[in-house]
Amino acid sequence: MVILDKVPGEDNLYIGGIFSLRRKEALKGGNITHVLSVLRLPLDEELFAPYKHFAIEVDDVDDENLLEHFAATNAFIQDGLDGGGGVLVHW
Repeated sequence: MVILDKVPGEDNLYIGGIFSLRRKEALKGGNITHVLSVLRLPLDEELFAPYKHFAIEVDDVDDENLLEHFAATNAFIQDGLDGGGGVLVHW
């Protein structure tokens, strides 16, 4: 079972589901320092305690405008990568 999927390339950028946050060893192995949440659910903030966290609240529907969030999310991701850490984007 895949916990984190590494995005192809040299960066430590990963995608995964919300349950990947409970897999601390996998997150440690990916050197995860930043977590980007892309969902509209109440989140247990304790899951994010050791990480820098950014959330965008969106619904999983065809007409959701994700583009309006790209500037902020790209800056967050780049901050994590530039700092030498890994970034998990989860939904």
